[in-house]
Amino acid sequence: MTEDVHPYAKNWWPTGHILGYEHTFVHAVVELCRALAEGRDPEPGFLEGLRAQAVLEAVALSGESRRWERVPR
Repeated sequence: MTEDVHPYAKNWWPTGHILGYEHTFVHAVVELCRALAEGRDPEPGFLEGLRAQAVLEAVALSGESRRWERVPR
């Protein structure tokens, strides 16, 4: 994320310096503000969040059962 190819890299320190967990929230707020200013939906949106949550729930269920199983969608 600190490489020049990343869209937010120019807003931080030089390549090779570590960004922490908290910096991801700064990027989320920036995207939200830009989307609101431009009159568009922020990305990622609700659907992407819902899909990510479904994956996390499947991982938790798999861990609880201690076996590989298909989780209903």
